[in-house]
Amino acid sequence: NYFYYLDRIKKLFTYLNDLRKHILKKYVYTINHKRIAINYLYFSMLTGLSGAALATMIRLELAHPGSPFFKGDSLRYLQVVTAHGLIMVFFVVVPILFGGFANFLIPYHVGSKDVAYPRLNSIGFWIQPCGYILLAKIGFLRPQFWRYYD
Repeated sequence: NYFYYLDRIKKLFTYLNDLRKHILKKYVYTINHKRIAINYLYFSMLTGLSGAALATMIRLELAHPGSPFFKGDSLRYLQVVTAHGLIMVFFVVVPILFGGFANFLIPYHVGSKDVAYPRLNSIGFWIQPCGYILLAKIGFLRPQFWRYYD
């Protein structure tokens, strides 16, 4: 009975390892322009959720000044407005237009089998999440160091 459970656990870990290798090969190490376009669209949807959360915070502050998010701190409000603008432009709109549209639709309209420089295309995608993580980390700094609006 004990060895039965050990065998089941071994099969589970083998399955999870195979799944990890499959996901890495299919999505992370891909140079297929269609999969890279799908990665761009997924990334844009995920960052769009964080941009929508920031937009909700901004709307709540405008509806009820002194809301629990900012507690009357105008610099923090300006920081959130700046983060919302940068996230929505550079991590939602641009990846959808350039990543999704240029990698998925244009090669079909032109009639090409693949895009030029697919590895560079993949590297260009993986720079996006790194930039988003850095932008999110900057958002936790003190507000006087990071805002565009005064």
